[in-house]
Amino acid sequence: MTFFLHHDAPAETESATGVTSAQSPGLQPHARRPARPTIFLEALLATRLELLSRDRVWPAHTMAQRERVLLTLWAQRPEDLFEQHGTADSIEHCLHEAFASAEAGSKVQAAMALKRAYYLVCCTVSASTSVRGGASAAPDGDGNGNGNGNGNGSANGSGRTHDKR
Repeated sequence: MTFFLHHDAPAETESATGVTSAQSPGLQPHARRPARPTIFLEALLATRLELLSRDRVWPAHTMAQRERVLLTLWAQRPEDLFEQHGTADSIEHCLHEAFASAEAGSKVQAAMALKRAYYLVCCTVSASTSVRGGASAAPDGDGNGNGNGNGNGSANGSGRTHDKR
């Protein structure tokens, strides 16, 4: 039997013959993996929309549950992705501000804090993606990515895009 623990990482489970993971060290559970930023973003958005759609403030148990979910997802973020320039602290501050505002009865202020956290996460992930892909698609002289990593529009690094003889 095969199941997927994380997107493209297949892992074998106990076979029909009854072999357990204790008998097969290769079948040990995987270490905890960081949550994908998209999961955190979805939770932020859903919490914000739910907060704005309510006529009154959340009950204390609902607020505690929403806060616990978001803070748990935040704690499972990929290492080092948000740690530059105080971004992690800013996002965490937004989360705490959102729940403090919601508890005080200010839905709009809480929603704005969640929105700021959402944008900070989006911008950070987008910048990280751009940096990782930058070397493989450096812009040529016209500002277009050429895909060769040279940034000059030619495959041979000469800077010429056409052979004019």
